[in-house]
Amino acid sequence: MRTRTLSWCLLSVSLAALCGCGRLPGKPREANRWKPPEANKDFADLYETNCLACHSDGHTLGASISMNNPPYLAVIPKETLRKVVAEGNPGTSMPGYSSKVGGLLTEDQINVLVEGIYNWAKGHQEPTDNPPYSAALGNAEHGEAVFAQYCANCHGSDGAGVPGKAGSVVDATFLSLVSDQYLRTVVIVGRPDLGMPGFREYVPGKTMSAEEISDVVAWLSSRRQGKAPGQPAAAQDATAATQPATPNQQ
Repeated sequence: MRTRTLSWCLLSVSLAALCGCGRLPGKPREANRWKPPEANKDFADLYETNCLACHSDGHTLGASISMNNPPYLAVIPKETLRKVVAEGNPGTSMPGYSSKVGGLLTEDQINVLVEGIYNWAKGHQEPTDNPPYSAALGNAEHGEAVFAQYCANCHGSDGAGVPGKAGSVVDATFLSLVSDQYLRTVVIVGRPDLGMPGFREYVPGKTMSAEEISDVVAWLSSRRQGKAPGQPAAAQDATAATQPATPNQQ
């Protein structure tokens, strides 16, 4: 009898202890519970997972333009950035992340990304007299003279680079990977992560005009071999690409 009573007492104490803990052994904490990917609304996690490999957050070095770049965010319209994140830039290495185009992010997650990126610019007072984010190519012949005035000091008179300063901007591989819009954007806002200044700082006391920017981009584009990334192939090229190969007749 005494043994049975002791057993009941121990069982009661154990149950009370379990109830007091509020969590059964093996039960995951709320933070550790599985959540579907679309439930993730954490900007830092979304950016690290989807963007950081190419676009720096200001603490790393990326292959493309850093998004933590207030001058860049002052130039690119928010709706344009959102469109690029959602739909990508066809023909380039920038994919679309919206589930509507085969990506893995919801519209809400894309909004979180875009708002988080623009939050990096808060507290920075950038000039408002910026050139347009996009514009038609200018005069390539005049662009060569513009390049000599503003860019040759670091990239050389022919654009092939200066050892110890900057690399080639006419390299065939480089130009095959970057669009005209990328060239324009970098001319305007620079690559601070690489030590490249923007259009106001190339020559002390002299700011590049919008016309000069369009002209130098036209000159750089003219050095490209083949079509610019993101440009549609010619109709005959597209047709040829879809034709079956002719079998060998031997």
